[in-house]
Amino acid sequence: WQRLQRTLRVSAQMGKTPHELMREQMDELMGKARDVPLEEREALPSFSDPSIDRFHLCGCSPYELLKGTKFETMPQLQRDGFLKERSEALRVQWEALPQEEKDKYGYERELMLLLELLVDEQDRRIAKAKERYERENALVPPIPAETQAEIDRLRGEVKELQAQSEALGEQGEVDESMTAFRKAEALQLQLQEIERKAQPLAGKKQFVDEVSGLVWSSTDNESRIEDLHSGKMYKAWKAIRDKLQELRSRNPPAAGGAGASGGGGGGDR
Repeated sequence: WQRLQRTLRVSAQMGKTPHELMREQMDELMGKARDVPLEEREALPSFSDPSIDRFHLCGCSPYELLKGTKFETMPQLQRDGFLKERSEALRVQWEALPQEEKDKYGYERELMLLLELLVDEQDRRIAKAKERYERENALVPPIPAETQAEIDRLRGEVKELQAQSEALGEQGEVDESMTAFRKAEALQLQLQEIERKAQPLAGKKQFVDEVSGLVWSSTDNESRIEDLHSGKMYKAWKAIRDKLQELRSRNPPAAGGAGASGGGGGGDR
């Protein structure tokens, strides 16, 4: 329901009708050929078919991973990408290709460049959120004005009584000096108690996960943090970052190699 509401908002912003929205939702859930009888459905499309999610073939489609999350609206992602077909049978055929054949399509290069854009954007958001929370975590709540006034008054009285005690002692007025000293001591204890109570309690501090951008707080227990790390958004960003690291280590070439077969149903590129 939350996902549908989010999609409704996005679609409303894009000027889409409820009918168009429902059709897209059904395309995502059941595929565009859902109403075609099985015996009439065509063979697997080619790897280069524009309706195919080529990033799914490469094993990491951000459109699949981020679908249904708040990251659907990232400017680096195109809405049509969420509607593309993701055939497991076609992906198996893709994985069976020699690496040299895969390189001719340039899909892994395209994926690497897209993941770089997404990770750069996410890291920018994470850095901004971290700066905000670090600033908020460092804030110390001010002491209420009335309490501060009481503290200032007691400090003045203590200082005055201590001066009186010292002056009376120098004049030989021992009893009066001790009386002033005891009053100052009692007020000092009262002052310390007020200052202790006025100290702000350790408040809740918030932190940003550097992989997913999810926020957790100092009051969260281990179970809550484990839940965050086992959730969809964390797993999605972990997969994206891991795939980007893998692709960067191989630096796949751009498309341009001649002779790549169509794959799948045997169509041409």
